[in-house]
Amino acid sequence: MIKRFADRLFQWFCHPDYYPDIKGDLEELYADHLENHRRGAQWRYAADVLLLFRPSLLRSFSQNSFIKDTGMLSNYLKISIRSLSRHKLFTAINVLGLAIGLASFLLISEYIQFEQSYDRHFSDADQLYRVSTVEVVEDQDGVKDAMASYLVGEVLNEEIPEVLNHTVTKKLDPITFRYEDKMLLEDYVVSADSNFLSLFDYEVLNGSPETMLNQPLSVVLTQSKARAFFGDEDPMGKTIHAITPYQAPLTVTGIIEDTPETTHYRFQMLVSDRTLEDDDDYKSWNYNNHYIYVKLEQNANLINVQKKADEVIKKFDVEFRWDVHPITSIHLQSDFTYEPQIHGNKQAVEFLVIASLLILIIAWVNYVNLSTARALDRAKEVGLRKVVGAFRKQLVKQFLFEALMINLLGALLALVVAELALPVLNDLVGKEILDHVWNHPPFLLNLLTFWLLGALVSGFYPAIVLSSFKPIAVLTGKFRNSKKGVFLRKGLVIVQFTTSLVLIAATFIIYQQVKYMQSRDLGISVEKVISVELPTSDAETREEYDGYLQKIKQFKLLLAGHEGVKSVGATSNLPGGDSGDINATNSEITLVGFSEPLNGTTYFQMNDQGFLDAMELRLLAGRNFNPYLASDSNAIIVNEALIDRFKLEDPTQAVDAILDLGGDRLKVVGIIKDFHRTSLKQAVEPTIYAARKGVRKLVIKLDDQGYATGIAHLEDQWEEYFPDAPMDLIFMDARFNALYDQDRRFGDLFIVFASLAILIAILGLYGLASFLSIQRSKEVGVRKALGANRAEIVYLFYKGFLQLIGISAIIGFPLSYFVMNDWLNNYAFRIAFPWETVVMALLVVLLFAFLTVWHQTRKVAGLNPAQTLKYE
Repeated sequence: MIKRFADRLFQWFCHPDYYPDIKGDLEELYADHLENHRRGAQWRYAADVLLLFRPSLLRSFSQNSFIKDTGMLSNYLKISIRSLSRHKLFTAINVLGLAIGLASFLLISEYIQFEQSYDRHFSDADQLYRVSTVEVVEDQDGVKDAMASYLVGEVLNEEIPEVLNHTVTKKLDPITFRYEDKMLLEDYVVSADSNFLSLFDYEVLNGSPETMLNQPLSVVLTQSKARAFFGDEDPMGKTIHAITPYQAPLTVTGIIEDTPETTHYRFQMLVSDRTLEDDDDYKSWNYNNHYIYVKLEQNANLINVQKKADEVIKKFDVEFRWDVHPITSIHLQSDFTYEPQIHGNKQAVEFLVIASLLILIIAWVNYVNLSTARALDRAKEVGLRKVVGAFRKQLVKQFLFEALMINLLGALLALVVAELALPVLNDLVGKEILDHVWNHPPFLLNLLTFWLLGALVSGFYPAIVLSSFKPIAVLTGKFRNSKKGVFLRKGLVIVQFTTSLVLIAATFIIYQQVKYMQSRDLGISVEKVISVELPTSDAETREEYDGYLQKIKQFKLLLAGHEGVKSVGATSNLPGGDSGDINATNSEITLVGFSEPLNGTTYFQMNDQGFLDAMELRLLAGRNFNPYLASDSNAIIVNEALIDRFKLEDPTQAVDAILDLGGDRLKVVGIIKDFHRTSLKQAVEPTIYAARKGVRKLVIKLDDQGYATGIAHLEDQWEEYFPDAPMDLIFMDARFNALYDQDRRFGDLFIVFASLAILIAILGLYGLASFLSIQRSKEVGVRKALGANRAEIVYLFYKGFLQLIGISAIIGFPLSYFVMNDWLNNYAFRIAFPWETVVMALLVVLLFAFLTVWHQTRKVAGLNPAQTLKYE
């Protein structure tokens, strides 16, 4: 599409005598770029076409073409330079405002394009879909799970004609690998079947994509991971050993390119799924532990495919349905749990789109305001030009040319500003969007486009207004600013004030919500709490496993006995994880004697008796686990959210009751107060905590004073007990803070660009106040001669602006509520809408307006009337 548009543009402006030869050269360059840089070839082609737009190659558009008439262009250029240099302040304000506005808009656009580009690098991206699971409770959609059963892909491949192929993959827990004397703990390990590299066509650097995942005990490495293991050695055919939690020698059968940042499913190692196919979840509909992807026919109707999937699932006795959705929508639009990566936020991107447009519009509004405010100043120039024979069409061209020049200066400065600001943007978003803007064709093309568009948008109305003045009215002194022009300027100023009010209010509200999430009582202690995952057992007999458990027990006792450690516990799932960092089941649940069977997702994890103390969780009723009671092997503790599902008049009735979970009968021995396991965006999950001795994730509560010695003691004991295993130390407060990293980054990014929008608005207001004060200097002189004091003069100027701010408040208050209350609704735990914050934003706008106008009007108010009226 981009190439087709560029071809038409080139054919339109190129001289027919030159077109065939140059077109042939362009096609050769395009073919070369397509071979070497497939993704950017069309943009490069468009840039080459734009670079050919020069007078020597242009066709003759008409006998007196504006483009070809270099004499007229030279005259317009001289007049424009003279006019712009005569009013240096207004020129500087316009250029600076346009530069900041355009740079901000283009940088945000690059970030937005980056966020929207996820998973579009695959050649068949528009045919790739993921099949996820949606719980159905009483005919209503419940919890949405990004994963599904291993069996789903094959069933859909057989039952639905539009499904051409499928692949099944699973995100594995972190695995410790050993190669020779090198030990590496890897987080990004996934299993994949032999179809995986057919659907996801990563570039294969070594090996055969058709066979590299066919056999058990095969592993495919990304380029960077192969270098980490083997350096400059050839990795093919070499063996790396998985130590924990799996014990297996894996043979390297292939090397592929690194997964890009712009994918929802990142990995560094692919283990053939045949290595793990003996696991129970490979054979059951009850385990939704895999990610299922299908490739549909070109132009397949997704609605029809979804209907067929709904029919297929009726053949199975399950309480859920399958949801088929494009992989390109996952990053920004997913509301599923168990996503493999922390995904983006579509609403945040939309907010930034609006902010970027507002910044650019404010910059254009400044130009229109200042240009039309100068109508009286330029009226005599227009009158004289018309008297000596200038046509209105020529004057329109002159003023449009001035707009073109100012926007060109703004565009060139915007390029510099964007290049300097790019590292700041990359740091704010935590990703490298671009390395440079000056050599990025899409950015340069957008810069060119919005330079021309800006010149047209901001210059057209002033050109029409300024060229419409009648010579007789101007030269006889009867010309005055029209009411339409005054109303337009007031309307544009209201737009600026309203925009500033909404942006300031939004900035304050975002800051308050992020602060609220970080400061809210989580119901759990994370300060001075650390975690470490113990190695898995390689025991082959029951005796060896009992020995492993005894070793773990001794290790924990040695830690707990140190003066720098308050308590030690263990769990299967650490608090502070994302939505997928916990186990779940959709089996029926019954509190025997108190409820009928209930459907819905129930979450569960395994703990030992030390977990509650280490995390300082509060027991509301019942007791903790007792390791010396044999009956506690079947005991559970539940949270308030789970008890609420049973609607008991007295929740303590659940203590000592039997909970039937899919046929397993468990005894409730305690109820704990709800705590926030994950981000406050999500509600507290109904959770079962089961007693288990062999859980491997330790949580260690350190002494407030001696925490440094406690960490040192942990490191010493680890070296003694597990010398061959790497230790990955996690600080729980940092883990929880990471949950809000994306919100903080969005807040910081929004604050920066909102501040720029307000700065541009202040610049425009400063210029407008400056020009209006000059225009009214004689009026001020007359008023002072008649006895007005300085305060009355200043109030005269403020009165008009205060009225405009009042109108902006009437518009901005409900607009702020509508926009920001909708944003706050994304959080399960949120602040009440802070009307006082909107009032504060209004006061800030008043303060900015006061200081800006005061700086200009005080000068005029202080002038001697004799000086301003001496020529009257």
